[in-house]
Amino acid sequence: MAIELAFGFSFNNVLTRLPYGAGLEDLAMMAILGAASTAYMSRGRLWDKPDPYHYKWFERPQEQMGGKARAQQTRNIMEKLEETGADLVIFWGSQSGTAERMASRLAKEFHQRLGLKSLSIDASDYEPSSIAQIPATKICVFIASTFGEGDPSDNLHSFWEWIHTASDKCLSNLRYMAFGLGNSYYKHYNEVIKVVVERLNALGAQALMATGMADDAKGETEEHFLEWKERVIHTFSTKLGYTERDPVYEPSLKVFDDESLEPIDLHHGVPSNNAASSKGNTGMSAVYSLPVKTTRELFQDSEHRNCIHIEVDLNEHPELRYKTGDHLGVWPINPDIEVGRLLHVLGLTERPRVPITILSLDDDVKVKIPTPTTLEALLGHYLEICAPISRGTIASLLQFAPTRAIKDFLAPLTDKRKFANFTGSRYINLGRLLELTTKEEGVWSALPLSFIVETLPVMQPRYYSISSSSAVTPRTAALTVVISDTVLNGPAERIPGLSTNYLLALKTSLARDDDSKSRGRNLDYSLNGPEDSLVGGRIHAHVRNSNFKLPVSASHPIIMIAAGTGIAPFRAFLQERERMQAMGKEVGTMLLFFGCRNPHQDLIYASELAELQKQFSGIFRLVVAFSRADDERERAYVQHRVAEHAETVCKLLVDDNANLYICGSAAMARDVSNTINQELCGRFQWTEEDCRGFADKQKKFKRWQQDVWG
Repeated sequence: MAIELAFGFSFNNVLTRLPYGAGLEDLAMMAILGAASTAYMSRGRLWDKPDPYHYKWFERPQEQMGGKARAQQTRNIMEKLEETGADLVIFWGSQSGTAERMASRLAKEFHQRLGLKSLSIDASDYEPSSIAQIPATKICVFIASTFGEGDPSDNLHSFWEWIHTASDKCLSNLRYMAFGLGNSYYKHYNEVIKVVVERLNALGAQALMATGMADDAKGETEEHFLEWKERVIHTFSTKLGYTERDPVYEPSLKVFDDESLEPIDLHHGVPSNNAASSKGNTGMSAVYSLPVKTTRELFQDSEHRNCIHIEVDLNEHPELRYKTGDHLGVWPINPDIEVGRLLHVLGLTERPRVPITILSLDDDVKVKIPTPTTLEALLGHYLEICAPISRGTIASLLQFAPTRAIKDFLAPLTDKRKFANFTGSRYINLGRLLELTTKEEGVWSALPLSFIVETLPVMQPRYYSISSSSAVTPRTAALTVVISDTVLNGPAERIPGLSTNYLLALKTSLARDDDSKSRGRNLDYSLNGPEDSLVGGRIHAHVRNSNFKLPVSASHPIIMIAAGTGIAPFRAFLQERERMQAMGKEVGTMLLFFGCRNPHQDLIYASELAELQKQFSGIFRLVVAFSRADDERERAYVQHRVAEHAETVCKLLVDDNANLYICGSAAMARDVSNTINQELCGRFQWTEEDCRGFADKQKKFKRWQQDVWG
């Protein structure tokens, strides 16, 4: 190929024009010219390319000027134990953060009560095989949650794979304890920790005590953890030779005022994008401020109960997309009254906007609050200050009691029975508990802010199935939200749902055209949001991808089973299939079972469903179940309707290979699954093993899917 010079002619042409017998000097000159032209033309491609990491020279210059440089993180857990001198490591597998918080609390108590140096470790941060190097002089604790269909958390996948493939007795030196988090409403209750323990034992590990399991079916996860933790401490003090001592609070975080900071330096409450960037969460978008286009009430009688339809506009962010079946994560705001209550008892009502900085005092403890910030942002947006208080937190508060009388008031509540009686008829969060001990402002001013930050959960988004189809309204995402309140034993006492009451307040404000402040159920919210980021009726939200999807072929039959707002994704499914039909595509049979309380009050989207039945001309059938119908003879739950139509359901599942979808509470999903299994076994004379094999096969090929919650 001829090499083109910058002057517009080729080097080959130059060579052909040389006189016969030209000397070596001429040839050398031509070679030099050719090389020079090649170098010139390849500039920026083969050489002198911009350094893609050039910006690194300008990041964290303090690390080059005597600051603390980041050490290379080893992925060998034994090396980490040797570096830190730790006696014990706690591996956690957590999807929502509960197992992680428990692991951190346990590590702290090991140190405070037993003098043990303990590490709380994300299981994905270390090579699983390095666990085999841990000697018998060290101890491991495994805390793991189960979600979905017996699935491990995202951060446990590499460990999960390793324990299923490791062979021999590679863990013969390992001594361990284990605790699982699950919900007995789910079919595979605590399956993950059961499998982990089974595999650890098969690989030669030695369990030091019986495995603990929390059951959240009745909201008792915290109590079960406390009971197991006490058994753990007892095992250490009676069987392993450790001496228990009175715990003394040792902060792992430092929280201090820093009035040198300007407002521009601070995080004012806008949710961070950690959810989108953290490990295992690649299916999440960034968090955006999104306008709410419209809202409407879905219940016919909304005096005592509410269910609202919300449509969120995505047009401001072209990069933000969703697909039918995905979820929208909504970031709630704490009610003003709860923020004010906590500031009052802490004596900080005059300092809500003072800048504060949060630093870690332990290399292994991560600061999960955006910092620097303010107390107003911390309590209003970054911490779950409305979370019900635990018995363990009350025990920790005793050492900070400002008076003997307050200590005497709190001490009995550390007893399980007395605590249950106390909280069974009251809504008690941290601020309410402190206020119960005294109404006087600032009595709890000595309670360290670090204790509050370490004790209260970090604010988490609430996820809702998107109830619209991306094929129909790609730039609008709809939500179907029932306002949830937990009714207690006391007279008219409720624990208000944090996110749902916030959204109800937003709906009310939009109806009144006043978005500065509005009420949910007796709760005020500052709806303008941090730095007025939500002015005009907005929410902070992000999209989370879901596997709850329609079959690729629109002609494939589907069975949908829902209770309450579990109908949300099925509304989207039906919208999408209606669009496919309008485009001339063949649409398969659709059977929807929908359970709610009363036909005159709770049958949401009734007119839409009736219209869809007309449009689909017989290929869509709706079967309803009313658990509180006026006529007692007509009362039924959704699983009862499934049993009544078992012949159709079984034919669709077995003969037509239909996709089955269940959405709603975990208890409903369990009952529906049991009903379907019973009908399949009875009609086809299958054994339980046959039935289980069929269900497992369907789930493997995504033909049996559940989107459920506890």
